[in-house]
Amino acid sequence: MQNNKKVYDYITIWTEESDEILISTCPANSRMDINIVKDLVKSRLDYSQGKALYTLMDVTNMASITKEARDYLNAPDGGLKGVLGGAFLSNSITSTVIINLYLKISKHEVPAKFFTKKEDALHWLNEIKRGKK
Repeated sequence: MQNNKKVYDYITIWTEESDEILISTCPANSRMDINIVKDLVKSRLDYSQGKALYTLMDVTNMASITKEARDYLNAPDGGLKGVLGGAFLSNSITSTVIINLYLKISKHEVPAKFFTKKEDALHWLNEIKRGKK
């Protein structure tokens, strides 16, 4: 059940079982550049009212992302602002390759992991939220 669903220009955000875990998805065939990811972060911070939370980002629809956008998303004063832990979800081959590459080559300030099943991603986020990971 999607609670408090809000649609922004480049992202849709909601919560389900826990208001401490934001779930989001991007539109079909999304091509992420620096301006779009800055808008995504702004939208997430607007939704959470600046409160630091755990996030589950469904990137199945992401077609591409620039290096500049990836670097911004991995910056403490950029995409990591207000994120306590992040799970990425996809069953798309393109998105899987992009996210796995991102996770392998980037140093992360917050816990981050890739999943193909939403239930596994939520379970992992709840575990790190409880301090078990």
